[in-house]
Amino acid sequence: MPAKSILYGADWCKKTIAIQGYFEERDLDFHYIDVEKSEEAMQAIKDMNRGRVRFPMVVIGEGTPMKNPSPEELDTALEEKG
Repeated sequence: MPAKSILYGADWCKKTIAIQGYFEERDLDFHYIDVEKSEEAMQAIKDMNRGRVRFPMVVIGEGTPMKNPSPEELDTALEEKG
């Protein structure tokens, strides 16, 4: 069973939309969290980025958070965690 993926982003962000598309095109299970609708999520991305607001962020399983990962980076991370 592949590791659970979490995508932190915003509905208006083109990079967030692209990563959502990546997961959906591959029929991969992921949880999307809109950081603009959750103070807890906003704090989580600040914690991942030394206090700065940067997204999209992807966390796969217990792996290291990835800021705006490319499809190739996601492929590699999923292979390692899957």
